[in-house]
Amino acid sequence: MAYVVTQSCIGNKHTSCVDVCPVEAFREAPEMLFIDPDVCIDCNACVSACPEGAIFPQSMVPEDQHIFIARNAEGAKTLPIIRESIQAGQHAASPLARLPGRFAIVGSGPSGFYAAEALMKQMPAARIDMFERLPTPFGLVRYGVAPDHPRIKSVTAGFERIAESQNFRFFGNVQIGRDLSSADLRQHYHGVIYATGGSQSRPLSLPGAEAGNIFGSSNFVGWYNGHPDEVALAPALAGPTAVIIGIGNVALDIARLLVLPNEQLAKTDIADDALQALASSGIEEVQLLARRGPAQAAFTPKELEQLMAIEGLQLLVDPADLELDDTTEKQLEQPEFAEARQNLSLLREIAARPQAEGKRIRFMFYTSPTGFSADNGQVSTVHAQRTELVRNDQGELVARPSDKTLDIPASLVVHAIGYQGSAIDELPFDTGRGVIQHEQGRISGNPDSRDYVAGWIKRGASGVIGSNRQCATESVQRLLDDLGDSLPSLSGEEIDTLLSARKIDTVSLADWRLLDQHEQARGRAEGRTRSKIVNVTEMLGVIHDARAREAEQARMPVKTHFRACTLCEAMCGVIIETRGEQILSINGDPDDPHSEGHICPKGYALQDLHNDPDRLRTPLEKVNGEWLPIDWDSALDKVAARIVDIQQRHGNDSIAGYWGNPSSHNLGLMLASGALRKAIKTRNISSAASLDQMPHQLVSYLMFGHSQLFTIPDIDRTQYMLMLGANPAASNGSLMTAGDILKRLERIRERGGKVVLVDPRRTESARYVDQHLFIKPGTDAFFLLGLIRHVLDKGLTKPSRLQELADNWDALAPLFEGITLEQVSARCGIAVNEIKRIAEDFAAAECAVCYGRMGVSTQSYGALNHWLMLVLNILTGNLDSPGGMMFTTPAFNKAQSRPMGSFNRYQSRARGLPEFDSYFPAVTLAEEMLTPGEGQVRGFICVAGNPVLSTPNGRQMDEALEQLEFMVSLDFYLNETSRHADIILPPTGPLEHEQYDIVFNMLAVRNLARYSDPVFEAPEGTRCDWDIMQGLTERIMALKDPDGAPPRKMPSPEQILDHGLKTGPYAEGFNEYNSGEPVKHDEPLSVDVLKRYPHGLDLGPMRESFPGYLFTSDNKLHLTPPELVTDLGRAMAELRGDENGELMLIGRRDLRTNNSWMHNSQRLVKGGDRCNLLINPADAERLSLTHGKQARIMSRTGELMVSVQVTDDIMPGVVCLPHGWGHDREGVSMRIAESNPGINVNDITDDQVVDVLSGNAVLNGIPVSVVAA
Repeated sequence: MAYVVTQSCIGNKHTSCVDVCPVEAFREAPEMLFIDPDVCIDCNACVSACPEGAIFPQSMVPEDQHIFIARNAEGAKTLPIIRESIQAGQHAASPLARLPGRFAIVGSGPSGFYAAEALMKQMPAARIDMFERLPTPFGLVRYGVAPDHPRIKSVTAGFERIAESQNFRFFGNVQIGRDLSSADLRQHYHGVIYATGGSQSRPLSLPGAEAGNIFGSSNFVGWYNGHPDEVALAPALAGPTAVIIGIGNVALDIARLLVLPNEQLAKTDIADDALQALASSGIEEVQLLARRGPAQAAFTPKELEQLMAIEGLQLLVDPADLELDDTTEKQLEQPEFAEARQNLSLLREIAARPQAEGKRIRFMFYTSPTGFSADNGQVSTVHAQRTELVRNDQGELVARPSDKTLDIPASLVVHAIGYQGSAIDELPFDTGRGVIQHEQGRISGNPDSRDYVAGWIKRGASGVIGSNRQCATESVQRLLDDLGDSLPSLSGEEIDTLLSARKIDTVSLADWRLLDQHEQARGRAEGRTRSKIVNVTEMLGVIHDARAREAEQARMPVKTHFRACTLCEAMCGVIIETRGEQILSINGDPDDPHSEGHICPKGYALQDLHNDPDRLRTPLEKVNGEWLPIDWDSALDKVAARIVDIQQRHGNDSIAGYWGNPSSHNLGLMLASGALRKAIKTRNISSAASLDQMPHQLVSYLMFGHSQLFTIPDIDRTQYMLMLGANPAASNGSLMTAGDILKRLERIRERGGKVVLVDPRRTESARYVDQHLFIKPGTDAFFLLGLIRHVLDKGLTKPSRLQELADNWDALAPLFEGITLEQVSARCGIAVNEIKRIAEDFAAAECAVCYGRMGVSTQSYGALNHWLMLVLNILTGNLDSPGGMMFTTPAFNKAQSRPMGSFNRYQSRARGLPEFDSYFPAVTLAEEMLTPGEGQVRGFICVAGNPVLSTPNGRQMDEALEQLEFMVSLDFYLNETSRHADIILPPTGPLEHEQYDIVFNMLAVRNLARYSDPVFEAPEGTRCDWDIMQGLTERIMALKDPDGAPPRKMPSPEQILDHGLKTGPYAEGFNEYNSGEPVKHDEPLSVDVLKRYPHGLDLGPMRESFPGYLFTSDNKLHLTPPELVTDLGRAMAELRGDENGELMLIGRRDLRTNNSWMHNSQRLVKGGDRCNLLINPADAERLSLTHGKQARIMSRTGELMVSVQVTDDIMPGVVCLPHGWGHDREGVSMRIAESNPGINVNDITDDQVVDVLSGNAVLNGIPVSVVAA
């Protein structure tokens, strides 16, 4: 079922669909796009991306558009592939936009990449070549940022994204003026932009400045950062005192590096020679000389706070230097002087500290150097003069020398008084300012040249990394303006041909990545983030050796692996081809009996997760606010010790835990979690289930006596499917594991059935159903009451055997008396005649199923909704019956073989919310951490979760995590939650351990089983979830019971699984349905048997399970649990009450980015903004909101700035924002996610609003107000 572009695309070629296609299926014609049916994988991603609604599944193309089926197929044979979208206004920005220009950028720092980005936006067809004299890109980001500041270096992720364009090439190890001349570049390119930065320190023109061991900051910083030009610097560090001239951030960085404990430096990417030299350093005091006062200091508060956090370091400042005149004090009250005001406050805090022994940094304000004395050619003394600030005629403060002088003994001097650029080839250079001479960005001197400058070489060393973007954009615009509307002719020779002829050993971006991988691998072996190569010859040698290994690997055999995708619930089968450690391809598995070859874009992104350079591979410990590597045993020892210590002082419940949804795909984590929970013995455990599915499970417990009995729609046999609050086109099916869910929906209609969708938004799924109906948020319970009332009134019940299995049957119908359909219609917004028709069609169908998902779970009647849906299914005979709601018989079935569950045995301390299944609702987490008193949570274990983004009132969660005594995160990302941790324990990736889906086999629409061996062996020095959890459990148990017996050797996850399979429901044999018809096998199911079915084993359709699946005390189906009957009274009272008329917020998810941990894959996040606020045209007009403009949305808990998208796909009175975004918090290290941050809807959801019965979070139906920004 390929997808087809139809007539609406003609003249409206937005191309946003191109960005979401994972397989390059789009072809571009002048007026429209086409889809190649032979390439299309039917993933559905493009449908919602098209603002014109022009794309349809082939089977659903409107009859008057059928001609486009053939046109797409024909056009695909001749038209070119389009791989990237053309942004709005992109072609109109320049008359050159469509032309294949050729441009050179010299320099690969921030301004160079920003210039490339600006050129790509203006001229998407242009080719851009970047030249760098070193083999390594990123300029001062690599060689200027302090080694203990890895977060700042993460900006390179954005640069790497720019470099991914097929029109971008990197030529490292090419120096202009040596290997190529500026004239060569002019001959080969339509324009050249020089972005070579400010790589030299400004000279220090003072007497004696030529003495030895006096260095400019660029040299000294380059030395400890491993710049090849500074390898031979060899500063002498034996003396007790170092002096740094200047007091900006660079000066504080140098001072900090000189006094940091070596064990901290040893975990950074500092150059090896510098690390060794600093390890034997005799420097005890660093003095920072500042010509002016503290109010004029150029450092930021964050830099100062980092110094203040270093344990044992003494910071010294003269309190007299902190006294300001009245004018300056008043000036600091202005908003623009907030940083100076904070700096002064911190310095006064420092001045008030008691002094102690230890290394020292002394702030010497109002002190200006006047010269230097030397001893045996090495600096020995800094001569200085005290200054005072006076106001000149313009009222400005200037430093004036005073009569007081001083001599400072010093054996090392570094001057950090600014940077300047270097001359390049014959280009005109201003030696005074240290910049290339130019006029508004165009280099002066040659009117026929097309040479330009950007960044520090253009404007001087000023601003921060981000300041270069605007500067580069302005230079690019000047270049395009000068070119006009045509491109001059160029030499026909390619630049790489010229470089090859000159035998230049160039370094490509792929080559750099080989070097990058080598440095990181060296670092991991030493417990560091990376170990830099500092010699160009050695760099080239590493690259050559790596190329040879790649060539050797290319001769290795290709291996084929079969497993299931783990990026959503659907369990689609994938084929992964590898060669050595390289993933060659990922495709859908056509022999998988469950998904039949279907995968969505997420399946292709498995390789992005595996290869992600931001994925953590070694434990990290937070030391003085910075993350440093720590070995596994030390990390586990520290975590266990801190947890036990907190519990011994404050009780077991002082530790809380949270398990996120990726746990569900992980066999080892699932099997090991119980033992860890038992060891911790805390009641404060929560999980992601209480953010979406707890109501479903609670109803199963109350009705069936088992919390893990999930009712699953028998979608493959039903004739009528009523979906409430579900969007399978985005979720791929939730609590309904179904490969290729859209094809399954289509088959309902093909066999004469009907699908009806009820949702406040016309979702992506609406295109695949027979009818969509809008419903007011939070009123699904009323709609269900109306359906039940009409079924009862018309005598449409047909419960069949369910009546015999149920208790209290006669008490059911009276519960719904007194309801009128008119009341229901008024509250839910669905017409009376529609309610009647749906009830009658549902009851009349041979088999039908009412299914609800996130939209009905995450509202104030979550549990009640699930009960009412089951009541409707029961009344019409559609529970535990083919084509209705059924139960799986999973092969690993320990949980479903005995009663399981609990409810309200105890309550949360702060609010009294009930436990369910020994879990508290996730909304209790933050308040239990923030509410003082006995039992307050003081430590936190977060397992594969990101509650800062996924739980209501995310800002409160931030606040709560920040004040904990201790936190550990089991996660392989440094994300919005794990950034608060003290230690991060990163497990191996999903392709590096075995796979058996315990949870999703319980949720599947057929009985399935599949076991897969790891695709890759776990790299040396890594640990899987099972090992981490076992290691923690054993250590905690040993600390709590030191005299206890040593832990017994645990069987492996595979052994536990094998035993469960052999003793499960297929212990006596099984029927195999892989070929359609059943084939009987008498042997017991086992891991070895499953390995014979690498594509997965279909064990048949769901089957009737009652009374075997009734675990209540009387083995009856409990129709009217008292808890639900009580909650029904709450709903009935509201039904008869008045509406509040407020604007209501609902959530949404996207097919490619269901959860926050998928946002670090470029193929998944690329494309248009997915965080727009959807609003109906009538509401937009009423509130004076304009499509594409900004608005403020506010709730009780906070507000957000959002971009407005006016659409009739949302009903009046409702607005909609997506879930899982908001990657703009400081301290996150997910570079692609940070460059596509979006906004976090949970900053305005309300932790105090819950489903009263279950305590489940309410994420839909949040009262908000919206105003134009």
